[in-house]
Amino acid sequence: SDPKKYQEPIDVSDHDTSFLKDLLKNMLIIRCSEEKIADGRKNGLIGGPVHLSAGQEAVAAGVCRNLSSSDRVFGTHRSHSHILALEPCFYELFAEVLGKNTGLSKGMGGSMHLINKKAGFYGSVPIVSGTVSLAVGASFNAYRNRKKDIAVVFLGDGAIEEGVAHESMNLARVLNAPTLFVVENNFFSSHLHISLRQPKLS
Repeated sequence: SDPKKYQEPIDVSDHDTSFLKDLLKNMLIIRCSEEKIADGRKNGLIGGPVHLSAGQEAVAAGVCRNLSSSDRVFGTHRSHSHILALEPCFYELFAEVLGKNTGLSKGMGGSMHLINKKAGFYGSVPIVSGTVSLAVGASFNAYRNRKKDIAVVFLGDGAIEEGVAHESMNLARVLNAPTLFVVENNFFSSHLHISLRQPKLS
């Protein structure tokens, strides 16, 4: 978990240029949208807390670009990026964070309680690791009905410290439930750095 190890340029010469441009465009859409949301919160246009995913855009863009339309995605309290990576629903997202009834959750969820089923996004909650078990349930449903769909759940490094994350990973394996657990490690659980929460591995 040393970010200094990942500073060198990577070779993308064997990737399709249009594919890379699409990913970059998606990352820029996410970043610009979140900057507007941050400005809105700072200027008092948005009530309640907002949690941004600045610096994590590539994870959402890359994962969501490789999903099928019938896969089910679950998020965290930082899910603007996941929603926008699946579908650029700017109007509905901004309406939601502004508390408008034209928002994704009819203006009742704010920044952290988001849903967009038509895009394959089945919910985000502020409870740490709160959607992990739901994703396993969704993937088990697909498995039982002999569908080739998977469930994807985004979670942070802090969520790994919750028992339900480990229980859900174990259950997914026991049930053969096709679940992709995407851990976005930003080194913080709330405001506490990972070095203060977890022992160093030698």
